[in-house]
Amino acid sequence: AGAFHTDFMSPAAEKLQEALVNTTIVTPRIPVVSNVDVTPHSDPDTIKAILAQQLTSPVMWEKTLVTLQGKGLERAYEVGPGTVIAGIFKRIDKTFPVTNI
Repeated sequence: AGAFHTDFMSPAAEKLQEALVNTTIVTPRIPVVSNVDVTPHSDPDTIKAILAQQLTSPVMWEKTLVTLQGKGLERAYEVGPGTVIAGIFKRIDKTFPVTNI
């Protein structure tokens, strides 16, 4: 447990915003669906702003995954030691293929 995605992360969000000022993000070929507002984004400045917001905003995983499915997502890959995303997908759609890497 931790203070992740709460106002307690504001100091880290400010530092991330500062770091992102000098970070180049190019327009993605595929829009980035933010789990802050569940909206596809292609503008690099908007993507930077949303990355910083993500530290203090609730994560809308379920809505994000449903949105991605609605946009044609047919398979998901979860990278890392856990299976959190696979578990969320199982609550949404038990048949949806999620591979843990």
